[in-house]
Amino acid sequence: MEVKELVMSRRELQILTNAIYRGETRYIHVSYPFYGTELFTLDIGKPELKSIVRPDAFDWARNSKRPLDRSVSADELPSYSDLRNCLLSSGFLNYKNEQEITDRLIALREDSRDPNKRPRPVFVAVDTNILYDRFLSRHLPLVDSTGRTVQAGDFRYVVSEVVLLEIDSRVTHKYSRDEIRALAQVFSHPELLQEFSNGSGRRTRVSKLAMNETEYLLTELRALRIKGTPARDKEHNDIEIAQSYKHWARSNDYDVVLLTADEDMVTHARAGELMPLQLEIPFAVPEHARIDPWKMSDLIYDLAVTFGVISLDNEEVRVFGEWGGKSSTDYAREHVKVVFPEEGKHDTVSRQLEICRRVLGWANG
Repeated sequence: MEVKELVMSRRELQILTNAIYRGETRYIHVSYPFYGTELFTLDIGKPELKSIVRPDAFDWARNSKRPLDRSVSADELPSYSDLRNCLLSSGFLNYKNEQEITDRLIALREDSRDPNKRPRPVFVAVDTNILYDRFLSRHLPLVDSTGRTVQAGDFRYVVSEVVLLEIDSRVTHKYSRDEIRALAQVFSHPELLQEFSNGSGRRTRVSKLAMNETEYLLTELRALRIKGTPARDKEHNDIEIAQSYKHWARSNDYDVVLLTADEDMVTHARAGELMPLQLEIPFAVPEHARIDPWKMSDLIYDLAVTFGVISLDNEEVRVFGEWGGKSSTDYAREHVKVVFPEEGKHDTVSRQLEICRRVLGWANG
């Protein structure tokens, strides 16, 4: 069957969902083709995610696709945690204590502006998990119960080199020919694996998502980079992260608030005389819930990169987060490759995409 392709950015995926909706398709069935498992149904009309796959059903599908060749790590198979993390990073799921975090951030902002309450400059430091979960770019701004808003730009930030190296150290794995062959023996739709030859593995792809958040932190929020010495294991790395922030705060006479989603890091922060602010990860995923229409493209993008490819089944559209020829620039610009059937909506989406790019080019020109 002949297919047509478009390379689109994360934000441009909104054009894809709009084109599907205007074509009188209200429901999009989103699946992971390598497991043959539907992840959820997107009701564009509300918009709402419905029939989100349950953990036991997902785990059963994953276990049935474990490689027969034991030299191929099962870690390359996306887990239910990957799905939940995408729902969190896209902003569909909230942190369990997000309202409390909102109140504390607003209080911190107000106190930092009052020299009688906080005479020293206040900086917000980030732990590695904050970058993976994309809290700053995807969950902020936040609004409290009285309507007050807190934005990412309300604070000054600092990031340890240990955090940056922790992310960078995971950008190592590419699929070998033997791995592709072994996965093809157990995966559904093995023909799609040709796109992954010499492509980035799952952990590498997820780390590249965190690198995009790092770029946002350093470029948009102008975070300061501070020195730190990485350790050989994660537990000691966490201590080194906290210690690097502690030494920097002491040497400059600053107050540092450490954002983290790790219980142990809270302990390390307190030991380092930092002020921890812990985000509590939600473990329960509802079977259905409303989604902000602007977050739909974020979710599709995060899923495509994390899982490698997803299908919009009833439209016969596949969205590749990894494909043959994908460059570092494609990752930096948050590109995906969208593959349409010959008689699909390629021409409609392509036409609207060209118009939007032309208009934005004029606006930025």
